[in-house]
Amino acid sequence: MIDSTDNVTHMLPVTGPLRLQFETDQPDAARVFVADLQQDLLGDWILTQLWSGKPQARGGGRRSVVSDQEAGFRLIQKIALKKEKSGYRLR
Repeated sequence: MIDSTDNVTHMLPVTGPLRLQFETDQPDAARVFVADLQQDLLGDWILTQLWSGKPQARGGGRRSVVSDQEAGFRLIQKIALKKEKSGYRLR
């Protein structure tokens, strides 16, 4: 985008969604975890976390509003570190 006041090209803000999917390697306890950051139609940033349990167990999920995209990125980064330490791998 070119700023009309000084004719300098500036980067546009990144407002695209971010999705990370993790899974375990254990065949008897295959688990999946998804962290998804998206902006809704009102401009709020929503962090959705979904997980599946063991084959006979139910999964679950959680949605939370974060203050801005940067806060959502920081939260997803913390989640990713925690999942990798727990034996999940990024898919």
